Amino acid sequence: MTFPTVGAPRATTPAPGARTRFDDALSAAPSAFVLVMVAVSLSAGVLVAVGQHRWWTVLPVAAVLIGLLWRPLVRIDPHPRAPFAGALLISGILAWIVANVPFAAEYLIVSRDPGFLSLSGLWLVDHPSTDIPASGAVEAAALQANHLADASQAWNLLGDAIQPQGAKMLPATIAVGGWFGGTTGVLAMNIVIGAAGLAAVYLLARRALSPLAALAPAAMLGLTVSHIGLSRAPYTEPLTLLLVIASVVWTWQGVKERSAIALAAGAVTSGATVLIRIDGAAFAVGALLGTVFALSALDAPRRWRRTQALTYIGLQAVTLVGGYAALYRWSRAYLERLGGEAVLLFAGYAVLAILVTLWAISWAEGARADRLIPSLSRRLGRRGTLALGAVASGLLVLMASRPLWMVARRGTETSLQQFTNGVVESFQQSAGLEVDGTRTYAETTVTWLSYYLTWPVVALAILGFGLIVVRALRKGPEWWLLVMAFLPSTLLYLWRPSIVPDQIWAIRRFEPATLPGFVIAAAIAAWWLAGRLRTVDARARGRRVAAIAFVLLPLSTWVSVMPDRDPAVGFAVNVLSFSPQDQSSAWSALGSLEMAPEMGGARSQLEDLCEVIDGRPVVLAGTSSHFGSIRVMCDVPVVLALEEPSKDTLTSMIDVFGEPPMVLIQSTNYFEWTSEPYPVVTSSVVQSGYSLQRVPVSMFTRDYRWNAALVNDDGTVTPIAP
Repeated sequence: MTFPTVGAPRATTPAPGARTRFDDALSAAPSAFVLVMVAVSLSAGVLVAVGQHRWWTVLPVAAVLIGLLWRPLVRIDPHPRAPFAGALLISGILAWIVANVPFAAEYLIVSRDPGFLSLSGLWLVDHPSTDIPASGAVEAAALQANHLADASQAWNLLGDAIQPQGAKMLPATIAVGGWFGGTTGVLAMNIVIGAAGLAAVYLLARRALSPLAALAPAAMLGLTVSHIGLSRAPYTEPLTLLLVIASVVWTWQGVKERSAIALAAGAVTSGATVLIRIDGAAFAVGALLGTVFALSALDAPRRWRRTQALTYIGLQAVTLVGGYAALYRWSRAYLERLGGEAVLLFAGYAVLAILVTLWAISWAEGARADRLIPSLSRRLGRRGTLALGAVASGLLVLMASRPLWMVARRGTETSLQQFTNGVVESFQQSAGLEVDGTRTYAETTVTWLSYYLTWPVVALAILGFGLIVVRALRKGPEWWLLVMAFLPSTLLYLWRPSIVPDQIWAIRRFEPATLPGFVIAAAIAAWWLAGRLRTVDARARGRRVAAIAFVLLPLSTWVSVMPDRDPAVGFAVNVLSFSPQDQSSAWSALGSLEMAPEMGGARSQLEDLCEVIDGRPVVLAGTSSHFGSIRVMCDVPVVLALEEPSKDTLTSMIDVFGEPPMVLIQSTNYFEWTSEPYPVVTSSVVQSGYSLQRVPVSMFTRDYRWNAALVNDDGTVTPIAP
């Protein structure tokens, strides 16, 4: 499927009533939106990796990328229904953004990853890198044991700088929103990224389906609780999804149109997933295999195919290595903490890349090494091809059947495993389940997918993956991109998700590739089944039914029916509303339709605290949750006191900071107060409930009461009046 370049002259004079330039713009709008968002993300990710993330560096580089890649990558879809489909998609995406922005998470307190990612994004609005100066906190913390200039895991000290955990492309990208909309822009930017992911899913589905049919998987993904929830808060998965799907779209275009530029764009984009996530190599492997398989089977000169294969491997590998180097520079403790897994994953990628490189080098004139895939198709024949497709579907059926014959557990050897087991035990106790902290629930991963997609869609996707394998063998080499981009990482994470199994946290593993792969495969299967109906009218009705189902089925997951804890009640219905109700009552009440953003109330709490702090150094006593929040939002040095500071310690801190520090604590257990303290900031923050083996349908409220005091010369503290 070849689309003409936007702005390219028409081959013939348009007849009366022919498409206008406005129609062309509508049909090209999805690919333009994807290009703009990927260019901004790549520019932000690369420049933050070299410590030069500024508006006057990121935006011009993004503009140059867009200008260079516009003609090669932005295409007019020639299908007569493409303008209408493009208008529907862009309208739907805008409506999706507008509907979700009021509920953008205020994840400014670190309880999980979106906390430090939001705060890193806020820091990058006004700073070129995520290294945060300790500003005297190191010397102040050294005055007494159990006093820290950093906080465990999320904030790690390297020299005199505090490094937030994780890769930096997502914080760098959401910081771009801050240049236009301040704090609100940072908090809402991931919603725009999630919308771009929907456009990318449409473009990839369009390679296999008509324009209107390709809207179905994009609409379904956009209506899933997972994509909505993960986009409202700054999770890394929506941006990873965007890059993964965009790389497949552009590589498909490069294979189909013999475009070296499109192939190169696909290579860099797939490798850049490491700039977002430490496990980005898992997605790069699939893109690498799919591309080389497709090029090997392509009807094009061997020399050109070999050159493109080697170029793709080289560009992807260089980008991947750069991503890990950036992670080592800007989040060294995090990389060292997960070093074993990262080394294993990168080593696996390196071995595979070397083997594929040797194979591509052997594509010489007179040799037949590059014809392995076409010869496999010929030897298999029709029956063998169908059998191989059945094997692909069978593997997914086997994964789905695991709850019938296995229970997955983890060990207890490492401190990380012991911590995870303790978290799982707490979830099991709150849900009234049998307590077994070693359970990973990995045998139910396909069931997790059904929570968000429903079982009919999962069944269609299983059939669809079999059809995709058959088409890769019989229809065209570019279909290998769909096979390899989705199946390897999907099977890996279905077998071993390696994540705390509460929802929607656990579904993160499947957001970048598995969920979009499943909705596209399900759409391919649904339209294939509709095409098997005998009459034209029946086929049209079948497609209409499929389109309606793809909208209604994910909406059905917004309502949860479950046994009530009180046997006298029987069953209770909950509307998935993200409503601020107590978690313990969520099983026995009709969910409120009132909606609230995740961590709603955190922003006003931090703004009030910063007003009280008024630029003074802070001794944060008794809790680490607000360490990064205060350091970033109030931009003051922070010492974390895990035990009560002595009077001598407090007086010495005055000398270190050059002014009396402020003490912040939620209790009055520490310190010798000169008078009765009263809370200076009281706040309630709404958080999503944690659920094992179901979609969470409620949120709970956490109350905060902050006391503040100034340190006196004798080490006592004087409370600040409310």
